[in-house]
Amino acid sequence: MSTLVMKFGGSLTADARRIARVAQVILAETLAWERMVVVASAMGGVTDDLNRAVELAAARNAAGYRRVIADVRNRHIEVIETLFSSEASRCDLVAHVDRLLFDVLNICDAVLARREALPRDRDLVMAAGERMMIYILAALVRQEGLRAAAVDATSLIITDDRYQNANPLMDLIDERVDTILRPLLEEGIVPLVTGFIGATRSGIVTTLGRGGSDFTTTILAASLHAEEIWIWTHVDGVMSADPALVPGAHVIPVLSYEDVGELSFFGAHVLHPRAVEPLLPHGIPLRVRNPFNLDHAGTLIQPETVESSIGPKMVTAVDGMYLSTSGQSIDLTEFLGQFRQIAGQLAMGPVIVMQSHRRTTLVFVVPTTAGPTAIATLTQRLESGLGTDRWEISPVKVIAVMGSPAQIALNDPVSGQAIRPLALAVGPGERRLIAVAPQDAQSVVRQLHKLANQPLYGAGTRLG
Repeated sequence: MSTLVMKFGGSLTADARRIARVAQVILAETLAWERMVVVASAMGGVTDDLNRAVELAAARNAAGYRRVIADVRNRHIEVIETLFSSEASRCDLVAHVDRLLFDVLNICDAVLARREALPRDRDLVMAAGERMMIYILAALVRQEGLRAAAVDATSLIITDDRYQNANPLMDLIDERVDTILRPLLEEGIVPLVTGFIGATRSGIVTTLGRGGSDFTTTILAASLHAEEIWIWTHVDGVMSADPALVPGAHVIPVLSYEDVGELSFFGAHVLHPRAVEPLLPHGIPLRVRNPFNLDHAGTLIQPETVESSIGPKMVTAVDGMYLSTSGQSIDLTEFLGQFRQIAGQLAMGPVIVMQSHRRTTLVFVVPTTAGPTAIATLTQRLESGLGTDRWEISPVKVIAVMGSPAQIALNDPVSGQAIRPLALAVGPGERRLIAVAPQDAQSVVRQLHKLANQPLYGAGTRLG
């Protein structure tokens, strides 16, 4: 039987109008597929708000986290009142939201008393966003006559106890899918599953990292041996650059698993960096689409690279950390061990290493899954742990370019002065990494995107 697994991200659950559109798409696709599973994210911004509530609790700001929780409640109540005409339905949904947020409030109270937020506290609090949304969405499609069931992913996605960025245990997940999801599908029921969250063997809530709903989707699709995966988002597909940085960015029609994995790692808002991992043994095609532009085919992501002399031409930017020291020789293996002890999960790599007899330069990536405050936290840790007397430590933007010309001139558009990269590396094919100061990132991304997408590279260009 044909099986489709769909995922709707936070940009599509941000308000009542978009949630209503999500419900319409679910209802329409049930007519075309024999079996379907839906994964949904929390309302846009809610996960960050819940994490901020925990931060405020750790900072002993009781009024602050209570205000944040109240704001989250008001957003959900507004959606419920807009989408549901039945008083009984509204009361049931409001009661569900209140139960979850009451638990969040209790955890924040405990964090305030302890003066410390444990990683498992954060996971439990942030899980509330998906739990509220999936309950609302399931009620909405049932209101339209669809047989649907809200399924908490803690009953399916079994993980290790690496809180904030847990690893799925696929053998156990396969068992749970067989006992929980398959019977629902065989009865013609559409399971709506919370994204982003899982649980340890003992039932303690974990999360899969920022953007983890993508990972949930591909894990379930692999376990079900689905025919296709559709990731619905607010743009028409995978873009050649962030449209917020590059107004001329366009949709890439076809990418490979390898392309997407690399782009996600380097900051493209495509998929969770690990989302393609469960698909590798199965070769399940994945398509990125926009529910508000159904005429557009989106981007197809498939196992193999398209046979073409012209590969995808894309530019991404992700936060990074630049470290450089001179006048001393270092044992790189020993230093990397020290770095990982200090940085923990806040940095990946190094992705660029330049070392001579008396000088060493390294560039690390700060993954998007680490959250918006990661770069500031990492800077503070490194300055304290390594010392600024021996090391130059500074945040950078790591720009990844696929399909770049061999030589590029980079100039500041205002001053006309050449922008010199802090570090660079060239990879296989026309791929390169460039580390620049954060204030130069937008200009560099725009220039590289323009050059990479020219029909012919200009003669005489060079890297300034």
